[in-house]
Amino acid sequence: MRVVLAKSAGFCSGVRRALNLAQKALEQYGGIYSLGPLIHNPQVVEALEKRGVKVIGDLSETEGDRPVLIRSHGAAPQVLESAEKQGIKLLDATCPFVRRVQQHAAELGKAGYQVVVVGDAEHPEVKGIVGWAGSSAIVVSDSQEVEDLRNCHKIAVLAQTTLSPEKFYEVVRSLLGKAYELRIYETICKASQARQKEAREIARNVDLMLVIGGRNSANTCQLARICQEIVPTYHIETSKELNEQMFKGVRVVGVTAGASTPDWIIEEVIEKMMMFDDEVRKTTEEEVTVGPQVVTPVESGSPDSGEEKTLEPGQEELMNLELSSAPRQIQRGDLISGTVVQVGDDEVLLDIGGKSEGVIPLRELSQKNINHPQEVVSVGDTIEVVVLRVDNDEGQLLLSKRRADRLRALDLLEKALDEKTELSGEVVKVVKGGLLVDVMGIRGFVPASLIERGYVPDLEKYLGKNLRLRVIEFDRNKGRVVLSQKAILQEEYERAQKEFWENIQPGEVRKGVVRHLTSFGAFVDLGGVDGLLHISEMSWGRINHPSEVVQEGDQVEVYVISVDKENKRISLSLKRTQPDPWTTVDEHYHPGDIITGKVVRLVSFGAFVELEPGVEGLVHISRIADHRVGKPEDVLSVGQEVKVKVLDVNKDERRISLSIRDARVEEKKNQSSNVSVGLNLGEVFGEILSKAEQQR
Repeated sequence: MRVVLAKSAGFCSGVRRALNLAQKALEQYGGIYSLGPLIHNPQVVEALEKRGVKVIGDLSETEGDRPVLIRSHGAAPQVLESAEKQGIKLLDATCPFVRRVQQHAAELGKAGYQVVVVGDAEHPEVKGIVGWAGSSAIVVSDSQEVEDLRNCHKIAVLAQTTLSPEKFYEVVRSLLGKAYELRIYETICKASQARQKEAREIARNVDLMLVIGGRNSANTCQLARICQEIVPTYHIETSKELNEQMFKGVRVVGVTAGASTPDWIIEEVIEKMMMFDDEVRKTTEEEVTVGPQVVTPVESGSPDSGEEKTLEPGQEELMNLELSSAPRQIQRGDLISGTVVQVGDDEVLLDIGGKSEGVIPLRELSQKNINHPQEVVSVGDTIEVVVLRVDNDEGQLLLSKRRADRLRALDLLEKALDEKTELSGEVVKVVKGGLLVDVMGIRGFVPASLIERGYVPDLEKYLGKNLRLRVIEFDRNKGRVVLSQKAILQEEYERAQKEFWENIQPGEVRKGVVRHLTSFGAFVDLGGVDGLLHISEMSWGRINHPSEVVQEGDQVEVYVISVDKENKRISLSLKRTQPDPWTTVDEHYHPGDIITGKVVRLVSFGAFVELEPGVEGLVHISRIADHRVGKPEDVLSVGQEVKVKVLDVNKDERRISLSIRDARVEEKKNQSSNVSVGLNLGEVFGEILSKAEQQR
């Protein structure tokens, strides 16, 4: 299954601006108020509340000196005036695009126009716009509501920023002829339009769409409506709403998200889909059409800022040139070798033979930033260099080890591309769309989609680490190198998968790591392949949730129950790696024993009592009390500890018959010196009746 993720999915600039402002305010004030939820995403609002952002519905709810943040939807001018009168400090996070709409509304209202706002009258953004327009403003949601609008001299039409252009112009057409002058302002956010256009394009090329975001988010709901008109679509808030059935028969899934949806929720959705299909491959719409690009910035003042020239054709043949003791004519661009004879603070002196010497400036010693030549070379070292200038001001050759290293590295990279050699590279920078790595002094680009086999949510964690890399694209003239770690990992994964499925057999005990818990069990990684450990196979005793037995990250030994190689499914058991308590049940329990157990289940015909984890016995309803019991729950409750008498043990059929009534009789016998005192006929003949019942 392939997942196409919209490149516009997630926070818009207005939302990011509001969240950044909230973050700075929290650092400064410790706690703030938000006039209404900061964004239309319940998960983010909950997280902000934990950090000190309290949502209020009105300024009257404020206490103390905490400032109030105006969210990206904006607010009516009456709110701002009220805050000023009360001395409340406001932090204005109104989206710049929304602010422009408010300005239009204020100017048009003052100019005497009947302002018509197309959108949802209950949306906070629309309420704010109406407030700026004054008492003359009205809100319509569709063309039908325009029919009742009486003829006006001047009408101006504005749009809620998340409205679809189609709906806006449908209303505009209905307004034609309603006024002598009609002014139209398409105040729909361009980012929203682009997001909607991208969602529409993706929906046309996939089998299923997932739209992620709050159900109270207007722009997310609009995205869902657009996609639903084209392809089957699910509007979800979090990954918890996903299930495997949604993706049955689906080859390509499109994913987009509203402007209030954080990246971490999108990432959780992608990861959840990977649980259902371990071959999930994520791309972006940009990657599908454009492909990765290498961006290698050149810092001003660096050696790469303009001094380096590309060698002329034929000059690369000089790379294998060995100097003889005979004098020769050295030319610019030659690749030569020499011996380090002196190491200074900012340069190195190199003997190149023929009584000739050259100077390597500090900046030309290494492709990395260094503070002293001794970090790279020592006296006596033999190194290769490129001739930059035949004579400097002092009559010496100007040389570059850095450029010689680069030429040699380019040769090795070209060879690595042909032979698919594995290389190692250190991540030196995180850039848009991937990582910059240092491979033998050459900067290469690793696209985010080629770092790991699965989706990578956080690129920053790779900074300073070494990756295992393979060259997949190489342009010598441009110094462009595109690399992939995923290619190596994928090959290893496929080899491991093949070996795994060839060798695994039912009945084996294997080690694994718990990767994910669900309500019905746990997925255990057996080494690149996940098996299902069902909740019923976790313990011989009863459990309510897998977390009572295992946690994510736990290393466990599991028994392989079954292997479906065709459908790549494995069923596992944890309890079968432990002794079955029923194998020794006849050694621990005998007829006549009085023991304490716990009621674990009530049924119409009696109660099941747990004697130890995995061993339960049945107390028939007739043996619960010495009087008639209508329903077991009238007398007993789940979790209650009771004393029971063992009536019968059937190891083969895994059944134990118990009696609470008989246990009480025995207890009374032990407490009384006179057995006959206080006994009724049922108690006297209880044991006889029990044996007779067992024989039946």
